Amino acid sequence: MTASQPPQISFLVFAYNEEARIRSILDQALAWADEVVVINKSSTDKTSEICESYGSKIKHLVFPFSTQGQDDFQALIASTSCEWIYFATASEVPTKRLIESCRELLQTRGPDLDLIYVPRKRYMYGVHTPYGKLADVTDYPFLIHRHRARVQDRIHANFSATEKSRIGRIKYADDCCVHHLSYPTVAGFMHSHGQYMQVEAQQTPDQEVDFLIQRLFREGAELLEEICVQQDAKPAVGEAWLGHYCTLLVQRFGLCLYFWEKRRSTDVKKYYQELAAALQHNEWSAQPGVPLPQLQVGTQDLPTVTKRTSMNRFVRAVLPVKLRNTIRKRLQSLVTWFK
Repeated sequence: MTASQPPQISFLVFAYNEEARIRSILDQALAWADEVVVINKSSTDKTSEICESYGSKIKHLVFPFSTQGQDDFQALIASTSCEWIYFATASEVPTKRLIESCRELLQTRGPDLDLIYVPRKRYMYGVHTPYGKLADVTDYPFLIHRHRARVQDRIHANFSATEKSRIGRIKYADDCCVHHLSYPTVAGFMHSHGQYMQVEAQQTPDQEVDFLIQRLFREGAELLEEICVQQDAKPAVGEAWLGHYCTLLVQRFGLCLYFWEKRRSTDVKKYYQELAAALQHNEWSAQPGVPLPQLQVGTQDLPTVTKRTSMNRFVRAVLPVKLRNTIRKRLQSLVTWFK
């Protein structure tokens, strides 16, 4: 690459049933990218038809359907031809200044970089919340070098550099970022992130599970503290803040639930089949008395729940001592507010 020869960038976007958004994504990409590649995960709507209407302007590839987080990134990289690859989804819109900043950085430091982190400004349910732990502008390695970046199929950790000095970063500004328009509905979040949580739990090494459970519960406790203490969020950002907090809590505790299931290492479906058969025989056959099967749980010692846990017990067991009285005092005011 020379000063007179700018680096070439492939824009690669995932699409599954994106007929409502795919045109706007492709139109903006065609305005700046050297190559536009659509990875169509076997859409069942008009996504394919719309992509085909662009003809040779884009490369439209149909891949077998895969759930969130279960993509073969080596195969995706092989589908592109440019030196640098910008990874995107149909929910993201990069600004013009962001792309210009990426090209400037590649022009000045490209040979010394493995990947570039770009700032992503996330919206949930139509709102970006610049408040407390909800303030959500996060850097992601969206722009990678096809040969130098390290690639692995692990959710949220697909790309890395050979060393820190080979990482480039674009500074965030309102006009220099990726606008991530995520989760227009709660149902969409539950469907999409349910897949993410399951895949992340499957990909996490067993030796990391206990540490992550502790971290996730600690983060959940901190979120609960903000819900109960920072009531000035109401005039600051309106009622949307509660939805964001609940979403973050579901993310953390939902992942803990999948970790618990993984560590438990139990085939509950098989157990239910055997139990149903034994119950059917004992209750409706002429020769009852078949012993009921017992659920076989993994070898680790796991806590069992012997009775329902009240809110007070939950607070005492999970949250730091300093939060207990605050939560009790604030919950009633929250209930009153939403009546």
